[in-house]
Amino acid sequence: MDRNHVLKEFEKYTSVYNPEDVKVKLKIDHTYRVAELCDQIAQSLNLGREECDFAWMSGMLHDIGRFEQLRIYHTFQDNISVNHAALSADILFKNEKLIDCFTDDKDFDYELMEKVIRYHNVYILPANQGERERMFCNILRDADKIDILRVNCETPPTEIYDLPEEAFTDAEITDEVFEAVMRSENVNRNFSRTGIDYVLGHMAFVFGLVFRESFRQVKNQGYIWQLTDFKSNNPETVRKLQMIKENLIKYIDKNL
Repeated sequence: MDRNHVLKEFEKYTSVYNPEDVKVKLKIDHTYRVAELCDQIAQSLNLGREECDFAWMSGMLHDIGRFEQLRIYHTFQDNISVNHAALSADILFKNEKLIDCFTDDKDFDYELMEKVIRYHNVYILPANQGERERMFCNILRDADKIDILRVNCETPPTEIYDLPEEAFTDAEITDEVFEAVMRSENVNRNFSRTGIDYVLGHMAFVFGLVFRESFRQVKNQGYIWQLTDFKSNNPETVRKLQMIKENLIKYIDKNL
């Protein structure tokens, strides 16, 4: 795989979108970091060069549909627009067959890459997956989750979620969301009602991580702790965030 070619094609594709738009820049930067994290996780599993390249490329392509989602719907909220992972897979492998711009290798596993991208945001992976498919899905899903923690720290939540500031600073945590996090479970998006719920849903990504390297990255980067120290004006939310932080510390240490 020619990584430089993939990078050039990605830059070419995204160049038609406004690079000064905060949301466009957010997804471009996110893509590069996720690809690098995929590579690091793959290397930690002692995978060969070609498999590391495949994992890296899945990171480069996983959010290609985000740019059209933003252009058409002016939001990254899937629940009010479109499933961005499905859109990414369709653009690459069905509607536009954009994948042909990134590789013409006859031995490339197009079917596997489509599944890895299409499944990267599902709540639970299909039960009938083979070991190789599940491994590459989990590499991308872990890398994506790790960097989303960073995005939530470096980008104002009002920009990410299209909600007013008070939806984060003044709101209480919905009971179902809090209970899921305290059970060390991923949060079902259907339960999220306030801005702070969405932030917690992303913090709970930690409970879905698979690989030891992923936990190491989360702990060393420290973005998860910045999120748990979120400045809330709501005393009950502050109290619950402290409980959540203690639970996260135990969970991460246990998996390391």
